[in-house]
Amino acid sequence: MPEAPLADEAERRSVTEAIDEFCASWAHSEGFLGVEHREVTDRTATDRWILRFAGSEKDVVAIWLTLGQRTVAVECEVMPAPEQASADIHAYVLSRNASLFGLCWAIGREAALYLVARVPATAVTPRELDALCGAVVAEVDHAYPTVMALGFPGQYRRRRGRP
Repeated sequence: MPEAPLADEAERRSVTEAIDEFCASWAHSEGFLGVEHREVTDRTATDRWILRFAGSEKDVVAIWLTLGQRTVAVECEVMPAPEQASADIHAYVLSRNASLFGLCWAIGREAALYLVARVPATAVTPRELDALCGAVVAEVDHAYPTVMALGFPGQYRRRRGRP
């Protein structure tokens, strides 16, 4: 089977410029912790970025952006596989899917919980990235205490009074 072509140079340049501009606009914010960019050489994608933001409950909210075939995948691991109450946690996050804009909860590798999205590469702009990253950070801030308290009741304690 022939390999599907990945992003062409114009698409790659456009997405890279949008991400660079978005990161530059956040560079001096306390909430933005940094960005890493990696070129992908295994033909699964062309580029990956990791954007890190400060969370109110979870110290770091890491958002992966992956440029593939005409789309950018957005992915954030919220928590590892829960030790307890998996069914309750899954019911909780699935009930939240209906109120999310552009994102959804998913069960990923090794039963970890993720927030995911996929947007056309041509739609990636600094404004769209701001909306997507803001939605991810807001949802993690909202759901993290609940899912961690359910999944790891003997280990997780909510951090009161954090900004």
